[in-house]
Amino acid sequence: MGPVSAQPVKTDHVTAELVAERSAVQPGETLRIGLRLQHIPHWHTYWRNPGDSGLPTTLSWTLPPGSSAGDIEWPAPARLPIGPLVNYGYEGELLLPLVYTAPTDARPGSTLNLQAQATWLVCKDVCIPESATLNLELPVVGGADSADAVTPGTTEHTALFERTRDEQSAPLTGWVVEAQQAGRELLVTFSKPLDAAAPRPAVHLFPYVEQVIEPAQHELFRTDGGYAVKLRLLDDAAVPASLSGVVVAPGPSVPGAPTVWGGPRRSAEFEAPVRAVAALEWPAGTMALADTTAGVAATETLGGGADLGWATALLLAFVGGMVLNLMPCVFPVLSIKLLSLAKHGGQGAPAAAALRTHALAYSAGVVLSFLALAGLLLGLRAAGSAIGWGFQLQEPGVVFVLALLFFALGLNLMGAFEFGGLLPQGLAAWRDRRPAVDALASGVLAVLAASPCTAPFMGAALGYAITQSPAVSLSVFAALGLGMALPYALLVLLPGWRARLPRPGPWMLRLKQALAFPMFLTVVWLVWVLGQQTGVDGAAKALIALVVMAFAIWVADAEHIASSRGGGAMMVRRAVGGLLMIGALVWSWPGGHLSATAASRTAAPGSPEAAWAAYDEGVIAERLAAGQPVFVDFTAAWCVSCQVNKRLVLQTDATMQAFSQANVALMRADWTQRDARITEALARLGRNGVPVYVLLRPGREPLLLPEVLTAALVREALATL
Repeated sequence: MGPVSAQPVKTDHVTAELVAERSAVQPGETLRIGLRLQHIPHWHTYWRNPGDSGLPTTLSWTLPPGSSAGDIEWPAPARLPIGPLVNYGYEGELLLPLVYTAPTDARPGSTLNLQAQATWLVCKDVCIPESATLNLELPVVGGADSADAVTPGTTEHTALFERTRDEQSAPLTGWVVEAQQAGRELLVTFSKPLDAAAPRPAVHLFPYVEQVIEPAQHELFRTDGGYAVKLRLLDDAAVPASLSGVVVAPGPSVPGAPTVWGGPRRSAEFEAPVRAVAALEWPAGTMALADTTAGVAATETLGGGADLGWATALLLAFVGGMVLNLMPCVFPVLSIKLLSLAKHGGQGAPAAAALRTHALAYSAGVVLSFLALAGLLLGLRAAGSAIGWGFQLQEPGVVFVLALLFFALGLNLMGAFEFGGLLPQGLAAWRDRRPAVDALASGVLAVLAASPCTAPFMGAALGYAITQSPAVSLSVFAALGLGMALPYALLVLLPGWRARLPRPGPWMLRLKQALAFPMFLTVVWLVWVLGQQTGVDGAAKALIALVVMAFAIWVADAEHIASSRGGGAMMVRRAVGGLLMIGALVWSWPGGHLSATAASRTAAPGSPEAAWAAYDEGVIAERLAAGQPVFVDFTAAWCVSCQVNKRLVLQTDATMQAFSQANVALMRADWTQRDARITEALARLGRNGVPVYVLLRPGREPLLLPEVLTAALVREALATL
């Protein structure tokens, strides 16, 4: 008779095996066995109630006659935000234990063969159903009443069973639990005689019932007698007669977390009858409680992102779109806008008609581009990608292409070439007959430049939009596009400015050449962003590609081959130019992202940048638990507004001194590369783009600062501590 044995099964995402707490089993006795799952990093499986989506893990047994296996005894789950959704489940090492009862007639010295068909859904950005047939061999030893009695020993998994026992829920005792319902809102209160000043570590409530509660809506409050948790019913959900589930306190990862439930267990099982009321009756001393286990508020909709009405979201999006024209992100396309205004300086009915066409085409380009980006964003999120507004510039390839495009536009403005000279004759003639095409293209370009950043009023509207149905979401993005297009369209159609322009002359050529320099500055910024994403080698390759593109344009431009007059020579030169450009693109195409470790080495010791720690929710939890406030800068290299705020406000000597005097920990959530943790943290704040600035205050709800930052606003925020 050998020791207990099992054969692990390894999939692409999980290692699964059946394990036992003891090395053997006695006839008719019980033994704790379980399914052990080892997830690869950042992948998870689900609790008995999976939350917004997912499926719980199941076991189907084939057992020796006379034996039985109980139900899974689920350990306490964790909240797993996925964009605007929240699931309940587990990461890392997991044990799903249960009780096995051996046959009473099992013969000592024999081996019991247990087999289970295990199925689970494992998810990250995508979800993959997996299964395995698992076996466990249990030796049988003599019972206490037999002559050859043997006491089963421990196994390599005994400690895991003991840790998991602390994760399982015991009945909640000593607390009064009540639930009240008003409309779609539920308020669950936990109370017992407490010192009003006693610390309140954050807790999470997990209902057993599925598809009744919106998992993302979890607002936590402290009260004089304990806690209050505000939940929300799904639209068509029936009000339950009673609400049952588990309530989970902080785990060992939060240093110094006090005992909540009066014992070593961190989770407790509760049940509360639901009482209908006209309006929620709040306990005395109710105050929002920061969720130090996640580093941000337990209120999942801070900033009003998901609580806005449709009409309010449309208004905020429209106003935010107008303000977006003033944001630094849009400066690169001011050159094209100013040049278009100068060109349309004529008088009379034909000029007025041309202006109307130009304004409509530009507006259509802006609105259609916003809708296209929004549709792609919503589609990728529905497919499981944790992305947000400005997602396209998180891809180095997109940044590289934009650098080439803005460089080509700069060369065009300087007079190095004309786009019509590079196009086939038929296509060039078609474009000349349709000047609205250029106006529509300038609208598309304006959105490409503006979309990485978030303007005032715009952040809350975007946070609302991504939580709604596709039709409502697209309507909000359409309002954003209309708001951005309207000021320029009105300026184009306003007759007064045309009379003030000088007559066409050499000044227009000089203006066109001068406006090339903002384009080249944009190229510098984009190459810098690419360097942040792929390293100095990636930036150097991009610079070489720019030089090759300029040479290829020079070779292919019709003006430089006018003396040849031969169509064959023109075709050869254009083919050579095209091959040079293709070769440069293939050779210099960004190969991938710079590792987070390498990216973190850029701050010089003693510089203001060095005072900002990389975003880490565990460190935030430690700071808040110790009573220290935390200021988080959600930023990205491709967000021009973020960089302006950083250099003109956040990293000035005066602001850094104010942070130091207030003993505020500084943390920077860099979203330059795709990062699901940062996307989820933004969603919990009701935001979906950057810049976002939040002051996390121990025991109080986070304070969101405006997107356009000033030193005075920062000082006012610090004065609330």
